[in-house]
Order: sequence, then structure tokens, then C-alpha cells
Amino acid sequence: MTSTTTAVMILAAGLGKRMFSTLPKVLVPICGRSPLFHILDRVAEALPGGRVAIVVGHQKDFVIEQVKAQKYNLVIDFVEQAEQKGTGHAVKCAMNSEWGKQSVSQKQNILVLPGDLPLITTELIQDMAEPLKRGSALKLLTAELDDPHGYGRVVRKGKKGAVLRIVEEKDSLPREKLIKEVGLSIYTFNAQFLAAGAEALKNNNAQKEFYLTDLVAVAVSKKRAIETLAWENPADVRGVNNPYELALASSTLNDRIVKKLAMAGVRFIDLNRVRIEPTVKIEPDVTIYPGVILEGSTEISKGVFIGPSVYLKNVFVGEGAEIKAGTIAEDSRIGAGAKIGPFAHLRPESNVGKDAKIGNFVELKKSTIGEKTSISHLSYLGDAEVGKNVNIGCGFVTCNFDGRIIEGQRKHKTVIEDDVFVGSDCQAVAPVTFKRGSFIASGSTITETVEEDSMAIARSRQVNKVGYAKKLKQK
Repeated sequence: MTSTTTAVMILAAGLGKRMFSTLPKVLVPICGRSPLFHILDRVAEALPGGRVAIVVGHQKDFVIEQVKAQKYNLVIDFVEQAEQKGTGHAVKCAMNSEWGKQSVSQKQNILVLPGDLPLITTELIQDMAEPLKRGSALKLLTAELDDPHGYGRVVRKGKKGAVLRIVEEKDSLPREKLIKEVGLSIYTFNAQFLAAGAEALKNNNAQKEFYLTDLVAVAVSKKRAIETLAWENPADVRGVNNPYELALASSTLNDRIVKKLAMAGVRFIDLNRVRIEPTVKIEPDVTIYPGVILEGSTEISKGVFIGPSVYLKNVFVGEGAEIKAGTIAEDSRIGAGAKIGPFAHLRPESNVGKDAKIGNFVELKKSTIGEKTSISHLSYLGDAEVGKNVNIGCGFVTCNFDGRIIEGQRKHKTVIEDDVFVGSDCQAVAPVTFKRGSFIASGSTITETVEEDSMAIARSRQVNKVGYAKKLKQK
């Protein structure tokens, strides 16, 4: 059972290096969400309603703004580390804040997490948040690595004895470099011990920084017990320090998402050739072909078919809809049983009704398409409101922009009511309305309202000049 007396401290201030990005490291997206948000997602699952302090430094205002824009069942405070002098200094800043003082007064344990762990799991946080034993100063997360290069080595009394200290890679002796057990930079501290220990830290090391790892030796010197939790999957705490490691983390996260969905009833034709963000929701009995990318708040209902190379972002897809190859859709809704594509483009604020058809090379923008309406190929509808049972032929275009401002709008609306038939190669010069049951003859350019059950023909009369073609060829 998870402790309700554990607060969480996330060290984001010392992670300001840019990975060839204008964004601070903790906000560089990985599988659609930044490392910091991945951590907060897991903390909210493990410790709902918990107290969290985020230590900020590099681009602190931007980091704070981005975190506040999220919605978490957490009480989040921000602590500034104006100068980045190491993890120990970051903890000292937090413990000297009101958040830290409150943690001490409430006799809480404090789980300390680096801000660049996008692969951390809910289970790991829950296990580390379990109450410390009476008299323990801290709990340390460790792992055995075949290649421990770059990690702090756990030095014990004998091979399996009590922990004596953690020595950083740059400060370790040759014999210490042979140690395969490493500290994974995640700790749970007794708050009173942490507050006093952070004040006592020294920076007598190669980096001239205050190391949080030195608190292990402090605990030993005070004869305080040190607990350890050996973690069998070190990938869960893999940090991200460059674009290559970012891509590795993204791939691992994606694999976890795809596996979870497949085990819940989603059918993938190729598990390794899809990209799905953790915020996407997919019901069972959905078929997904290779090359599909699903992002943001996309929701896929049961029975949906998604063909090859489809991209959906913030799209709701109703039950039994079919999204064919090459379709792109953003910020849109697709009704149950609708057929979209191949190679359709639904731009933001497109709403396709139940059993409608949006076919080859059709582009929608800020348009509503009614039930059982068909727009089969090669058409553009922008700022349009289309009713039910409408047939729109090949090559139809809504001319929704002419430079004028009408009723405060620069883009103008086309309204096509129920049961309208629009022939091929027609244009609607907005603002304009095709009323219920009207018929638009092929090749027409419509500039005025078409009344109910009327036929509109807006094209030049055909004139045949006998023999004239032969004369042209002789010139």
C-alpha cells in the first residue's frame, strides 16, 4: 500500500542543457509529452493528491507556465534554484522553502526524482513511496548493470554488506569502476534528515558541485540505516541527455503503449511501424495498418479500420468508421460508419457526420458534413455547412475568400441544405446558400442563393462552329 505521507521533489533546475533545441531539456517532447509531464503523469497515478515541489532554474518562467497549463490531481509548488550547483544544492533550495519546512513539520518522507526520466513507471514510484522503516535515513534505488559507465557506483561493506557511499564516475578509483551495482538517482529521504544533511554537504569533488549522493555517506557517519530497492529493469530510469537517447526513450514508450493496446484488443498489422502517443484512447476491435501516427487527444471507437500511413491528431472517430490510406486529420470529428480517404485531408474544425463519405483528395476546413453525404473526390470545402443526403460531384470548390470582410469575417460561409445534388466541376462563391432539394448543374459557378427544389445552371451557352477546328489546324 502506498504511503500517504510521502511528498515528491522533482529536480528540473539542473537539467537546463539544450538538446539542440530552444526548449529546456525537461520540456523536449518524447512520444508527445515532455519528460517532466511523463513523471507528473506517473506521480499523479501513484500518489493522487500528493504534494510536489518542482525545482526550476533554466527558463523557469516558461517551465512553470507549461506545468500550470496541465491538469493534475496534485498540489504543485515551484522552488527556484537560481544557480545550478548540483543536485545537493537543488535539494537544499527546496528544503529551505516553505514546501520543505512544511514537509519537515509534517514528518513526511520525501521522494526525490530527477526531471528527465520519461520512462519511469507508476509501480516504481509506489514502491519507493512506501514508508521508511523506523530509524532509516533514506531508501536508495539501485540496479546491476553490465555496463555501469556514467553511473555512481554503490560502495558496500563487503560484496553484499551495508551501503557505505556512492561514488560518482569522475571521482571513482579504478577498483570502484569495476562495481556493477549503481545508484539510479532516485531516493526516499526522511525529511528531517534531508533538511539537515543538505545543509552539511560539501563540494570537494571534480565537478565542484554539491552531490545528493554524498548524503549516503552522511547517513553512514551518523549511523543511520540505509534501505535499498533493487530494480530489475534499469530502462525505467533511463535519462535523456541527447537526441539519440531521446529517440531511444520515445521508441521504448511507444512499444509499451502498443503492447498495452494490443493486449486490450487492438489489432496491429505491424507492431513496429506505428506511433501512438500516451494520451490517445483506442477501444477494442480496431484494426491499425503500418505507418499510422496517432497523437494528442485522439479517440478511436470500436470497429474502426485505419489504413496505411494515416495521421490523426486530436480527432474523434466514431464506431465502425473507415480511415483509408494517406488520410490526414487534425482537430476534427468523424462520425460512426463514415468513410474517409484515401488521401483525404481534414483540417481543424471539420465535422463529418454518420455514414458520410469523404473520398480521394478531398480537403475539408472548418466544415460540417451531414449524415450520408458523399464528397467522393477532388474537392475543397472551407467554411461550409453541408446537410444530410447531399451528393457533391468531382471538382467542387467553395470559394470562401475574396479579400472582403463581411460581417466581421474574412472567410465566407457556404450553406448546402439537405438533399442537394451538386454536379461536377462547380464552384460556390461564398457567402451563398443552396437550399433543400436544389440541383446544381455541372460546370456551374454559383454566386446567388439557389431556392428550394430549383435547378441552377450558371455556365456559358455551348456554340458549335462547324468546320472551324479544321481551319485552326491549317493556320
